[in-house]
Amino acid sequence: MADDRISEVVPGDRIPDGIETDIWPGLAVVPGTVDSHGHAFQSLFKGFADDRTFEDWRDAVLYPFSEDLSTDDIYTGALFAFTEALLAGVTTAVDFFYLHDDGNSNAEAVIRAAHDAGIRLVFARAFYDPDAPTKAPARYREDPADAAERTRSLARAHAGDPLVSVQPAPHSLHAASPATIRLALEVADELDVPCHLHLAEARYERDMISERYGVSPVRLLAREGLLGPRLVGIHSVWVDDDEIELLASSGTAIVHCPGANAFLGDGIARAAEMMERGVRVALGPDGGCANNRRSVFDEMRMASLLTKARLEDGSALPADVAFDLGTRSGGEVLGLPIGCIVPGMHADLVALDTTDLSLQPPANLERHLVHSMQPTAIARVVVGGRVVVERGVPTGIDLDELRARIAATTGRWTRPD
Repeated sequence: MADDRISEVVPGDRIPDGIETDIWPGLAVVPGTVDSHGHAFQSLFKGFADDRTFEDWRDAVLYPFSEDLSTDDIYTGALFAFTEALLAGVTTAVDFFYLHDDGNSNAEAVIRAAHDAGIRLVFARAFYDPDAPTKAPARYREDPADAAERTRSLARAHAGDPLVSVQPAPHSLHAASPATIRLALEVADELDVPCHLHLAEARYERDMISERYGVSPVRLLAREGLLGPRLVGIHSVWVDDDEIELLASSGTAIVHCPGANAFLGDGIARAAEMMERGVRVALGPDGGCANNRRSVFDEMRMASLLTKARLEDGSALPADVAFDLGTRSGGEVLGLPIGCIVPGMHADLVALDTTDLSLQPPANLERHLVHSMQPTAIARVVVGGRVVVERGVPTGIDLDELRARIAATTGRWTRPD
């Protein structure tokens, strides 16, 4: 390994003399999984938002409780989410973050939490128009020019950080105008990074955008010249065949969030059809109270099973394809050298205990990774060559202290009916 990169991959009996080795008997090593979309602070609201319609989830939980979070609470929520993700085998996480309070201090709290946990972070800094016609709290909203400059400033501050990538993220077409999205894409061009956007997530969004602009969300982006290889559309559940073709021909990537889309009743994205047409697709669990789990291994299984059920075809989206979506494809969509065990990639790894009952019988390991594996099989998690989880215990986080922080933050709230 050179720095935090994989320098060479060789059989165990061909390791050159003089190389220090660490033998992991009984373990199978796979790439660390890539969480390509999430909202870390929302983990504090787990259990508050279950079994609700999307509108009730948003108006009774997300908006009012996010208004009550201090910078220290945001740090706690991020540390909670990132630690849980690492324990589930996630080595890179995207935090699509929008609690800005007219600055970057909250963003720095999230980045500090990522460092403390030891996870690789893509900090997707949201743009949310001040006059957006939603009920969102004022702390979400910023003048687009301010959002752009603060994104640039945050990227400069962490330009030398090997574990952090800052990327712009206009929130959605109902919260960011086409002009704001264009500005965010300009910032992405300057930084040479992707640009994230919630896109066609739910039926209500499609209907709202169609009423406001006269066309559907994807067609609006195409009309405005905003589709392209920089853009990463999150969800994209409500798209038709022609819109999938627009996504494919423009090079726009998609993050499929099957668990959250099912949790909120938004529908099932047509990931198989997108991939057939050449759309790059990655996976994400979404926010902590829109799914309640941080596992990309879970999302692999959900993506495969929901596709089989939707298409009435048990051969659809097989295990090897689902595994690729949560590893290699995630790295490609995020523009990072992650998700594969090959020279030049970051040394982000998950070691699995091949004796774990969930991985039996042993001849079917590749399929077990998606369809059978339980978290008990995750023996070690490595980020940038550093062991961050050992046998179910994070190496840099005191779990008792973390539980106490979570309890202190959430204990002041009354769960909504």
